[in-house]
Amino acid sequence: MNTAVSPIFWRQKAYVATSLTHFFVDVLNSGRTLLVAIIAVAIGLTNAQVGFFLLLYNVSSALSQPFFGWLADRFGPRWPIVGGMGWMILFYSLAAMTGDWPALIAITVAGFGSGAFHPAGAMVAGQISQAQRARATAVFFMAGQMGLFIGPVLAGFVLGLFDRPGYLILPLLSLLAFGGGWRWVRDDQPVAAVPLAPRLPEQEKGLPLVETAPTRRPRRRQTAILLAAIVVLINTASIGTINLVPKLFTEWGLPPAYVGWTAGLLMMGSAIGGVFGGTMADRLGSGRWPILVGCLGAILPLYSYIPAADPWRFLLLLLAGFFMGMPHSILVLEAQGLMPGRRALASGLILGFMFFGGAVGTYLVGIIADRIGLALALQYMAILPLTAGGVSLFKSR
Repeated sequence: MNTAVSPIFWRQKAYVATSLTHFFVDVLNSGRTLLVAIIAVAIGLTNAQVGFFLLLYNVSSALSQPFFGWLADRFGPRWPIVGGMGWMILFYSLAAMTGDWPALIAITVAGFGSGAFHPAGAMVAGQISQAQRARATAVFFMAGQMGLFIGPVLAGFVLGLFDRPGYLILPLLSLLAFGGGWRWVRDDQPVAAVPLAPRLPEQEKGLPLVETAPTRRPRRRQTAILLAAIVVLINTASIGTINLVPKLFTEWGLPPAYVGWTAGLLMMGSAIGGVFGGTMADRLGSGRWPILVGCLGAILPLYSYIPAADPWRFLLLLLAGFFMGMPHSILVLEAQGLMPGRRALASGLILGFMFFGGAVGTYLVGIIADRIGLALALQYMAILPLTAGGVSLFKSR
């Protein structure tokens, strides 16, 4: 292999800087759930209202991603990556230091920084290495998911010690990523020679593929529709669990450090599962099995962690995150394969759809939770990966 075209991804400074930025972006993203939970309990927000504010955050993050992806395709990834990190540092600093309602507004506005970063970051990760593209993308997302793990753990620690002003420590630490991105991310990154497109059923069976443009378009349309269904189902379960579990455990009177660990373990499992799923996809040459195994494997732990006693609750959350994280990078790569000439735009569309679809689903779960109870509503979300698994079987045919 010509390493000038497909360099080993972990040796590339731009890739490392982008992955480090992803880590800190998601430290702030996940730490905010404890911040919102504390504010919600303090001012008496309902489950639906919490879901609404989380929806607003994800709207600002999700709906802006296609626009920022278009900008990254046209002008390069440097400013969306570096500027997005700087934007989040500014507004999360304000959220730590202002009153309750201004803090909620600052948290919502901070979502635009996440929206700017993610499509450009995914583009950089996806174009580093053609031979290890799924793995490189999975490790990039693992960096973010490790941030999602560390974020609530660190936020629970500093909030327990210093109350809300202690959250300022997180954006200050994020200045490390801002500096790395400023130094190493450039607009002229090396591009892998061949994009990884989704494998069609004939390819899965080892049959020759004969396909004309008119027949290719319906196949892509069907792939896009089924991909969207899987994304909404999996991300409603994942985002809903991440965002609403802290409120449930805070209402139960559990300390911030405990709440942080439960949320963090879910994301640690997701980080490990994402790399496992990406590695499996590289070795099998297809994302079919990682998606199916991830969907079906999440059902039991997602249903069982709430009534479970310690320490089993921690293990079940870890497993739920592991299985829900397996399809993540594969879904992004399949979307990029549908738009091979517009990788950042495709990344922005799929990631925006992930965040937006999951946020809308979380808002609906919040409405249901106000009627039947938050604990029961969270348990019933185990139906979602079961349904996604069924859709993935239909997609593979």
